[in-house]
Amino acid sequence: MARSTVWTSTIGLKVAMAGSGVALVGFVLQHMVANLQVFAGRETFNAYAHFMQGLGGILWVARLGLLALLATHVGAAIMLSRRNSAARPQAYAVIKSRRTNPYAKTMLYSGIVVLAYLGYHLAHFTLGIAHPEYFNAVDELGRKDVYTNFVMSFQHPAVVGMYVVANLAIAAHLAHATTSMFRSVGLSVGSLKQPLRMVGPAVGVAVALGNLAMPLACYVGVITV
Repeated sequence: MARSTVWTSTIGLKVAMAGSGVALVGFVLQHMVANLQVFAGRETFNAYAHFMQGLGGILWVARLGLLALLATHVGAAIMLSRRNSAARPQAYAVIKSRRTNPYAKTMLYSGIVVLAYLGYHLAHFTLGIAHPEYFNAVDELGRKDVYTNFVMSFQHPAVVGMYVVANLAIAAHLAHATTSMFRSVGLSVGSLKQPLRMVGPAVGVAVALGNLAMPLACYVGVITV
C-alpha cells in the first residue's frame, strides 16, 4: 500500500489525530503549569517569560511545530467527520443515544470554541493586538513585564468571562478526546479499559481547575500587581 494511501486511510487518519492529540494535550498541560508560576509573583513569572523569549528562533520553531500539529489534528478530524457523513448520507429516522457522554455530543462545538479562543489568546498575549494597554510594559530590570500584562488584563469582567467559557470548552474537549485517543490506538482494552477511561476526565478537570484559577485569582484580588 502506498504511503499516501496509508496516511489517508481511516486508520491512518485516526492514528494521526491521536498522535497529534497526545502532543497537544502535553502542550496544554505544560503551558498551564508554566503559567501557574504567576502565583509565585512578578519576579518568577517575568524571569520565566524572559527565558522563553530569549530562545528566539527555537521558540518560533516550537510554535510552528504546534501549528503543524494543530493543522494535522483538525484536518484529520474534518476528514473523518466527512467520511462518517458520507457513509451515512441519510440520517437515521430515530436516533437512540446509548452511553454517550455530553462531551462526545459537543465535540464539534467545543472544538470550534477552542480554535476561536486560540486565535484570541495569541492576539492577546503573543501579538499584543487584543488589549494592548500593558503589552509593552517593562519591569525594574528592563524585562518585558508579562506579569503586569497578565494581571491587569484579568481586571475586566468581559475578558475573564471569555477565558472562563473558553477553558471550560477546552476541558470538555480534552475530557472526551483523551479517552477517545486511547481507543483509537487500541490501548483501551482488557484490564486497561476502565483505568484509561478515567484519564480523559482527570485531564479535563485538571485543565479546568488550573486555567480557571489564574484569571479568577487576578479578578478577585488574590494575585495583584
